[in-house]
Amino acid sequence: MGQTLLVAYAYDNFDINFKTHLPTVEKIHDTLVHLTSGVLIHLEHGVTIEDLRCSEELWKKSYINPQAQPSDIPPMRTHEDLESLHPEPDDPSGLTRRQRYISWKFQCDLFDCGPQYFRKFKSEIGLPEWVEKVPVVKMRHAPARAMDINQSKIAGNIRAVANLMDQGGVGDPDEGMEEDSEYERDVVDMREFVILFHGDLGTFERVLGILQRRALESTAYRRYQFIVFLMGLFHLKMACADAIWRIFIEPKAARVDVNSLLQFVAQHRPRQTGKIGSNPGFRIMHEVIGNTGVSLRLDAWRVEARKRNAAWISLEAFAASKPSLTLIEEMANTLAINYVAGYEANVFKLRGQAAASRDVQHENILIMHQYFLLYEEISFAMNHGDIGRLETLFPTWIYLFKATGKHKYAAQMTKFMTDVHFVYPEGLKYVYSVYKVSYKVSHTDVHSGERYGITLWLIPRAKKGHSEVLTGSKNPTTSSLRCAVISSVLG
Repeated sequence: MGQTLLVAYAYDNFDINFKTHLPTVEKIHDTLVHLTSGVLIHLEHGVTIEDLRCSEELWKKSYINPQAQPSDIPPMRTHEDLESLHPEPDDPSGLTRRQRYISWKFQCDLFDCGPQYFRKFKSEIGLPEWVEKVPVVKMRHAPARAMDINQSKIAGNIRAVANLMDQGGVGDPDEGMEEDSEYERDVVDMREFVILFHGDLGTFERVLGILQRRALESTAYRRYQFIVFLMGLFHLKMACADAIWRIFIEPKAARVDVNSLLQFVAQHRPRQTGKIGSNPGFRIMHEVIGNTGVSLRLDAWRVEARKRNAAWISLEAFAASKPSLTLIEEMANTLAINYVAGYEANVFKLRGQAAASRDVQHENILIMHQYFLLYEEISFAMNHGDIGRLETLFPTWIYLFKATGKHKYAAQMTKFMTDVHFVYPEGLKYVYSVYKVSYKVSHTDVHSGERYGITLWLIPRAKKGHSEVLTGSKNPTTSSLRCAVISSVLG
């Protein structure tokens, strides 16, 4: 598979603790071993080898190339250049693309979680329009042998990349050979091509470190100029959840208001407020955003219904009147416009009013609606492979990351997207467009229905296999032998 050059490589670290029952003088070393797992993913969607034949072209444009001509280096771009990637089409409803998604989400929550009457409409609303959707295809992949490498440092990543290239059977045929030798290494020559590597933000930073350190080397292979990195979108989603935690829960002053997020959390997770207030982790925060968001949107339905008819004092009373789908859609559009900050509900204008006439709690709820719906929309785009919608959300999340101190994510998202749209040739740009989302939507869990990507399915699947092999009573005694055992199972 690797020698076709139509593959991407994903790798990540994993740790195994080889505990001993009785410590002895001979076994006083650290029992925690740091290893690296990897996987090769075949490039689908009609990607050809010519799409990847651009290594030298990118090197000429690279700002780390000491011999690059200033005229060849593209001008610096910012996140503001990303805001016009997908122009907004006119819509008969008068709503923006984001407002139409919000209206759809309000309807979904009512049909899924509201009174039973509304269930019958669930099959009639469909899905929001696609901005640029990646088609779903069957993914072919092959696990790589586990590597006795700690990739927490730049040197470890250099070794990991070289090891994966060896396992893929590609490289520079002249590397390591005598200058006038008649022999060549038994590898497929990849010097003209780029190779995709996938990982999290930490891996991304270390790979950039490799490129900067090796920029003075004499050959393309030694410079590692073939590396083109794919940003892990699931880790981006984790960063989005953390940004919301930093906005609504981390500040002590944000917990005082009776309509604060932590106060809402206390209603449905009363025993977890301490953990959520200190270090909730992604899974809990993901559920907090989802559950609280649905509750707030259902309450918005209740408020709007009562405004329209004083007899509709609850959602049950509203359902008893048997409203039509047309009325529900019209009300959902109103909710999208007036109950979410950023549109008719202009928070800046509201904050400019006299203190006596302001409703600060209402302003906070408008913002909470807005940020929760941004999280729901980026999750929707990832889960359904709508790369266009995802790209429309990047600038907004970059602003939020900067505001919450997540500057690394803001910087890497900006670099990632500006490189794709303003630096890479069309062939590589196409590869990116179909694979930066594909790595998020590769597998659906049969129990939870959640869709997971490479880092949440293929890599942990390999890690689980490693651990199961190595946690028996007859563990090998050296890490090299441990890797040999793993290799025999996964190779």
